[in-house]
Amino acid sequence: MSTAQQDSSTHESKRINALHGYSILNKPQEDQFDHMAKLASFLCGTPIAIIALVDEDLLWFKSTIGITYNEMPQGISFCEHTLTGEQTFEVYDARSDERFKAHPSVVGKPHIRFYAGTALIDEDGSKLGALCVFDTAPRKLSDAQKEGLEILARTVVAHISLKKKSEALIANNHRYEELLNITAVSPEIHCILDYTGKVLFINNAITNILEYTVEEAIGLNIWNFCHREDIDRIVKIIEEGLRNKIKEFVIDFRIVSKTGVIRWLGWSMVAKNGRWYAYGRDITENKKVEHELMKLSFVASKVNNAIVINDANNHVTWVNEAFEKITGFNLDDLKGRRLGDLIAGPETDMALMERARAQTKLNQSFTVDLLAYRKDGQPIWLSIYNTVVFNDLGNVEIEVEIIIDITDKKRVEREMLEAKEQALQLSEAKEMFLSVMSHEIRTPLNAVIGMTHLLIENDPRASQIEDLNILKFSGENLLNIINDILDFTKMETGNLQLEALPFSMKALTTDIITSLYVGATKKGNILELLYDDQIPHLSGDKTRLYQILMNLLGNAIKFTDQGKIILSVKLLEQDAVNASLYFEISDTGIGIPEDKLSYIFETFTQAKTDISRKYGGTGLGLAITKKLLELYNSEIQVKSREGAGTTFSFTLRFAKASAAVSEVKPALQPLALSGKKILIVDDNEINLLIAKRILTKYSLEIDFALSGEEALEMVQKNIYDLVFMDIKMPGIDGFETTVRIRNLGGNYFSTVPIIALTASTLNNEIVRFKQSGMNGHILKPFKLEEIRDLLSAYLQP
Repeated sequence: MSTAQQDSSTHESKRINALHGYSILNKPQEDQFDHMAKLASFLCGTPIAIIALVDEDLLWFKSTIGITYNEMPQGISFCEHTLTGEQTFEVYDARSDERFKAHPSVVGKPHIRFYAGTALIDEDGSKLGALCVFDTAPRKLSDAQKEGLEILARTVVAHISLKKKSEALIANNHRYEELLNITAVSPEIHCILDYTGKVLFINNAITNILEYTVEEAIGLNIWNFCHREDIDRIVKIIEEGLRNKIKEFVIDFRIVSKTGVIRWLGWSMVAKNGRWYAYGRDITENKKVEHELMKLSFVASKVNNAIVINDANNHVTWVNEAFEKITGFNLDDLKGRRLGDLIAGPETDMALMERARAQTKLNQSFTVDLLAYRKDGQPIWLSIYNTVVFNDLGNVEIEVEIIIDITDKKRVEREMLEAKEQALQLSEAKEMFLSVMSHEIRTPLNAVIGMTHLLIENDPRASQIEDLNILKFSGENLLNIINDILDFTKMETGNLQLEALPFSMKALTTDIITSLYVGATKKGNILELLYDDQIPHLSGDKTRLYQILMNLLGNAIKFTDQGKIILSVKLLEQDAVNASLYFEISDTGIGIPEDKLSYIFETFTQAKTDISRKYGGTGLGLAITKKLLELYNSEIQVKSREGAGTTFSFTLRFAKASAAVSEVKPALQPLALSGKKILIVDDNEINLLIAKRILTKYSLEIDFALSGEEALEMVQKNIYDLVFMDIKMPGIDGFETTVRIRNLGGNYFSTVPIIALTASTLNNEIVRFKQSGMNGHILKPFKLEEIRDLLSAYLQP
């Protein structure tokens, strides 16, 4: 686009804007325009006269004389040529004029031949349209007629401008009336003062605030109302401002009412044209709050916790120094903004923040711990306590937030959580190690002890009996050591839990004394039980109590020669539900040095370095005993003197059993198992051999399976009265094999007894026995009595 084209486009845009600024397009026709059009027709002696306004695309006819038009496309109009010149544009005979001979109004009705038009030009030189006259015969205007037509054009523009100014004046008057109405009902003082402060205008608020009527206040000096103590300060502010050419002032000062009431007013004042335009609002209550806040801020500025004060819209109005120290943000950063918007970051819990804000909207206080971000972008944990303060009307006036930096606390919590997770992982690793070691150690030990029992029962030669007994003793001693280690590991990993079953305390302690009697007498010791017959029937874990008493009595026998060992059990107290018992194990053995008493309960520790060499043992017995008693929420006490014996004591609390438990074990009935068929599932051929040798004595029909898959096939081909199922097998293990058998459907598969063969004593595996559908379990190495009892329970009629 050339420069000339750009100038033309700019000029046309300015013209269009000016036209639209008069707001006269698309408006009803007016008599004034018709009068001027008729006058143009009379003046020029033409039958047709038009007043047309030209916008971007159309001609708008404000008046038409002798013809009927409302609008016409601009491109086919005579006006287009009128607007391009500065003088009256005249066409003598349109039919012979190349520019217009094809014009629709020339070719067709009304058969225009003559045209004359003058541009409508406003004060700024913008051409709004044209005043035009037409005739159906060729003709020419005189100079006087042209001058008259131009005068009429200026009159049309004057009318348009006057109409615009009139409408603006009406609008301004309307706004002025509305302003007066607003000031009339406003609770704030609105006034106009001369330069000395004399009241020229004031609204009705003067009556409520200063107790003067409007009539009384007019003519008074506003400074006469000012409190004397504030006058010097106000004058100084205004004088300094005016010297610095400041015309607007915001000042707070006290006024004294007609009856002497003192109020604080906040004033906004503007100096203009020798007048002061001012309005003042009562801020007395705000000043009271501000005074209280000043006292509060003094206290708040001295505390270490951050304090933030918000207005009723949750926008920050004040923070203390501690807030800046904690977050790095100062009041300028926060003022007028919401705290959460500034301290939020990539990992801030926005949902938590929105819930807190929702509580605020309900006028409720809240407390949240939030991950926020300092001004330097560093993450920081904040504990935010929000309190809502209400005014006398029950509306929220301010919100106070006390903020505590809990980053260190959160770091400690995170470290503790990580430590807990690591401990859980370690526990799982220990548990896995325990399971594997239990299986891997007990499985070959099962073969050693099992074969030893079989050899002893197989009529060995006299020369072999002693060797076999030594082998049996060594195997069982190794099993006891392994049991100690595994039991201790289970307690360390939290896998040992106490049972609660009815039992006879008298039967248990009697059996213990009986089982240890031979070993005690071999060393020349007297083993004695002192039992309180007032002890009621109890419920608890007799296996773990047995282990505790066996450990303590075994130690007493081990470290006592030609002496006396006493187990004393007494009833301390009882109620309708529970009973507390006191246990004491005393001996007259070698005793424990006083400086070693604190060490004897540590793992793998004995009182002296030569104890293990002389007496044997792992050093785990007392450690296990202590941890077992901790499961009972009890502590063991020890008194000892080197060379004079030792006494261990503790107190246990049991639930009372609802019925008596037989103190005499029922005699085992002869088995009648001939014809019963069992399946043994185990991938270890030695275990199968031992099981076969043990079970053959009972005239059982025995089948073997080396894997879970093989067991599934055999169970479906044969009817078995009992299945012994190893747990650890390649392929599908014993648990999954059992689940698949139970899911085969039918009464046989759902009821055939399945007994787990396991070398593990982990609590979670015992739970899995029941979950998979097993009826029970037997622990490797096998004890002949346990196998006999199990066969009797499941196979004997």
